[in-house]
Amino acid sequence: MLPLPARFSAIYRIAAFVCILFCGVQLHALSVENSHYFHDTDGIASPEAVSTAIIPGFYPYFDIYSYWDTMHLDPYNFDFKSLGGTVELPVLESDCGFALPVAGALTSPFGWRCGRQHAGVDLQVKTGDTVGAAFDGVVRMSMWYYGYGNCVVIRHHNGIETLYGHLSKRLVEVGDLVNAGQVIGLGGSTGHSTGPHLHFETRFMGKAFNPQNLIDFKVDSLLQDTLVFDTNSFSAPPPQVYYRAPYKKRSYKKSSYYRYKSPARKSSYKKK
Repeated sequence: MLPLPARFSAIYRIAAFVCILFCGVQLHALSVENSHYFHDTDGIASPEAVSTAIIPGFYPYFDIYSYWDTMHLDPYNFDFKSLGGTVELPVLESDCGFALPVAGALTSPFGWRCGRQHAGVDLQVKTGDTVGAAFDGVVRMSMWYYGYGNCVVIRHHNGIETLYGHLSKRLVEVGDLVNAGQVIGLGGSTGHSTGPHLHFETRFMGKAFNPQNLIDFKVDSLLQDTLVFDTNSFSAPPPQVYYRAPYKKRSYKKSSYYRYKSPARKSSYKKK
């Protein structure tokens, strides 16, 4: 077999180097797949293909987050004081839906409770009742998370995230695409809970804000079309302080003491 000319040998060496470099990049991408960093998937037409991606990047406003973390409730460490203004988000996109997670009444509001901030609202539910997603979105967390017990966090099209805590059972996994009203779990009392209820939170950039600024739980409707966030949007109302008048011990003089005795007893005291 005749040897190849030198120029062809050089071409082969370059081609082999490019192939090795390409394979190395692909292996590296596979090795960091579990790090959950944001990867844009614009242009993917098939929902099935999107659900297998690290993040369905075609959702609007996903680029405001730096990465996709499936293990921590607030991994963003975003300081809203650095905004220097306001952020406006549409509550619903044109093709998005809304539904109440459960039909139960609101039993505990957002704000201070027992000396600590209650970061969401509690909704009445029985163990085993179905819990639905409030908006269309993608599941970012589905796990047992500290005091929340069985917990599901969904990131929605507009960048808002909703949390569903104390579930008795989780029925969705990380990366699942869900529609408004779709069952994501069953009501329960897991974690730090005194009885069956749904702990429901609304968050933006990891920070909780009052769900009652977004949803009217009495009439099952949204309160506004656009949410406006500033540095004061994430502060809880100040705790109510109740003052009790100091107890004053009543003192009785000897004369007044006898004044309240019956005449019969008073006469008996005089005889003594």
